[in-house]
Amino acid sequence: MFAIRCLRKRVAEPAAGLRDEFRQDESGSVAVEFALTAIPFFTLLFAIMEAGIIFFASATLDQAVNEASRLIRTGQAQTAGTTAQQMTNTICGKVVLLTDCANKLKLDVRVYSNFSNVAFPTVLDSSGAIQNNKLAFSMGAAGDIVLIRAFYVWSIMSPFSTGLANNADASNRLLQSSAAFRNEPYTS
Repeated sequence: MFAIRCLRKRVAEPAAGLRDEFRQDESGSVAVEFALTAIPFFTLLFAIMEAGIIFFASATLDQAVNEASRLIRTGQAQTAGTTAQQMTNTICGKVVLLTDCANKLKLDVRVYSNFSNVAFPTVLDSSGAIQNNKLAFSMGAAGDIVLIRAFYVWSIMSPFSTGLANNADASNRLLQSSAAFRNEPYTS
């Protein structure tokens, strides 16, 4: 009887010992925890970085449109006979981070009789794409009120695009900048 008890104890002890040792062993737990949190962390980090880049690109587009609008406001663009493509190239030369800017940047320049009539007509279709036939390019004459708008479709790379792409289709964000002003009295 004593022998059977000792035999049972020896057989049961290693199993219990392994079980207890396995429960207490924490080696590798950091790797498992990192694997569980790394993908969401880096995805969120990438989305935050992309949002910052988009806001920076939007700010540079605002600055470039303001500088280009000065060319129209002072009459330099009108006296030089600047075309829509030349104005697009002028803006693209002053922005950073906008890939294929010369082809993807769209301009809408309109003349109004007074500031109360200035309107922002939509240039997007129901799917969020820019309709080129709704864009105009008229820089006006001295004393005219002009609205210049620039549109650029930014492709979202982050998987969290729903928060970043709220004004175009599901995978793009429409960056836009505008300036309204009265042309200065200039002579051509």
